[in-house]
Amino acid sequence: MSIRRLRILIAVAERGSFAAAADVMLISPSAVSQQMAKLEEELRTEIFDRRKRPPELNRDGYALVPKAKEIVAAYDALIRLAQDQDAPSGELVLGAIPTTLTELVPRVLKRMREAYPLLHFRVSPDLSAELMNQVDRGALDGAIISEPVRLPANLTFHAVALEPLVLLLPKDVEGDDPEAVLASHPFIRFTRRAWTGRDIDDWLQARGIRVREIMELDRPEAIAMMVHHGLGVSIIPEHCVPEPISVGIRRLPLGPTARPRAIGLICRRDSMKARPLELLTQELEIAARERKPADSLTERAQTSV
Repeated sequence: MSIRRLRILIAVAERGSFAAAADVMLISPSAVSQQMAKLEEELRTEIFDRRKRPPELNRDGYALVPKAKEIVAAYDALIRLAQDQDAPSGELVLGAIPTTLTELVPRVLKRMREAYPLLHFRVSPDLSAELMNQVDRGALDGAIISEPVRLPANLTFHAVALEPLVLLLPKDVEGDDPEAVLASHPFIRFTRRAWTGRDIDDWLQARGIRVREIMELDRPEAIAMMVHHGLGVSIIPEHCVPEPISVGIRRLPLGPTARPRAIGLICRRDSMKARPLELLTQELEIAARERKPADSLTERAQTSV
């Protein structure tokens, strides 16, 4: 009996339809239907009521689901045991928020590739909310995102670094008071589609700061270039692993009133890739700790770079 067919059966039971299960399993609804028909042939019994559209699990089908989960869990435990004994291999499909793709993710994946040559990576960028949804439905093995406000019960989040919010301003702009600078210069907003963008907006409102917004962007590197060219000032998270090259701007810390962004790895609690994801988390923590003292926020706060 195919473990994959049992996984499809569980997906149908949890998601409620062939179409929803197809999204989770990354196959077509017709493929789900074919696999379930073959499972019925193997079991020599009907487990779906195909008189309904879409087909629904019947009483016998629902009775099989708990046992199918036990079998799949036992199989996954066997795989994890083998991975613990041998070097991890195969493909790890990851998501990452754009702010981590310029330095943190490349540094970590380079180390992982050198340490585990049989392990391959596929990375897709997106905002935290969408990446969490993709992990939830099984389209991604894991994702590097901002800490969710609410975490679904079947997911786990491991924070690896805190990134304080900083004010970016052109190097020729005088003053060290963030609120005064914000009140007197055009504001380039970090997108409110991102959780961090909403946190920034909450901080501005809590401090009673009214900004003169001229644009809203979703890429910190684009924001930094706008600031560099004197178009305005902005607030973004200070990357836990700084880029090797920065444009000519200054950074001012916002202080304890601004909640830092926590970034980390989110994955499913029942993931088959538990061992490589654990190794990835360890490497993320190491990379965040290795930040050079000269790159610390306090030392860079009043300097042009």
